[in-house]
Amino acid sequence: MVPAFVGGLPGGMELAVLFLILVVFAVVGFVVVSLGRMAFGRGDDRRVEELERRVEELEAELAEERRDDDE
Repeated sequence: MVPAFVGGLPGGMELAVLFLILVVFAVVGFVVVSLGRMAFGRGDDRRVEELERRVEELEAELAEERRDDDE
């Protein structure tokens, strides 16, 4: 019987299994993060809308101030 690896260094199939485990962990992590963002990240939409509305108001005020300065 030949040992799976000689000298304490994995090779071939052992590296393939380690890579497969790494890929599985990465996919599981990505799915968990994606589901968490979908479930708990909805509050950001309202905040963005509020900030966009505030920017529009400030731009309107700035345009009005500039018109007043031109006159």
